[in-house]
Amino acid sequence: MSLVGVVFQSGGAVELFDAAGLEPAWNERVICETARGEAYGRVVQPPHEGAVPDPLFRLLRIATPEDEALRRQQRERAAEVRREFRRHVVARHAGVKVHGAEMSFNGQRVVVGFSAEDRVDLRPIARELGRRLRLRVDARQMGPRDGARITGGYGLCGDVLCCTRFPAHEQRITLRMAKDQELPVNPGRVTGLCGRLRCCLAFEHPLYRSFRDRAPAVGETVETPEGRGVVRGVRVPEDAVLVRLADDREVPVRLDDLTVVER
Repeated sequence: MSLVGVVFQSGGAVELFDAAGLEPAWNERVICETARGEAYGRVVQPPHEGAVPDPLFRLLRIATPEDEALRRQQRERAAEVRREFRRHVVARHAGVKVHGAEMSFNGQRVVVGFSAEDRVDLRPIARELGRRLRLRVDARQMGPRDGARITGGYGLCGDVLCCTRFPAHEQRITLRMAKDQELPVNPGRVTGLCGRLRCCLAFEHPLYRSFRDRAPAVGETVETPEGRGVVRGVRVPEDAVLVRLADDREVPVRLDDLTVVER
């Protein structure tokens, strides 16, 4: 069976669907059947074979220009609900941050995400606003990581936050990931805007582990296309090591182009 991976919001978890004979490309917008009714999502895994989840829902169609226009209107409507919800929250509760709002594809429900240091019940405000707008409004408290994902922004690298750009990763982020990447374990380097360990640690960790398993250690003697030398450093993104040759030149050499000299 051909499966397609879809996310329904920036940085959201990947959900698998039966392609149902459709062949959407990566990044294409689709309408899916879900337990919550029809949903609008983005393809992040084109049709492929894999383990079939239970339950398994299916793709209904590729999104049309009419679907795209409707979704833009829904985003504008959700933004209005968020602003109104925030106005009521600020008047009654201190220390609550309202991050964003999402309208369901059927247009009947808006989920507003917020965060606070302690548990806060904002359901009365949501119900009051829903009655006035003739719309179901749900208030959902979330952690700082999800709050940063919805709000968005730029990380220490100067690029868009990983939690916003990429689908969610499944593994837990740990300090071991920072140590494997030889990063200084201090809060200013390994924590993101959310105050938690940076998501890029998990995204990049497999690359560093693969490199460490294949690369010679610093100090080992290796044969390269330019002659024998000693490994003096590593360049993980380039899949290469820095080798000092007999003439004292230091050159980067890809792992595929060198062999370790047996002692």
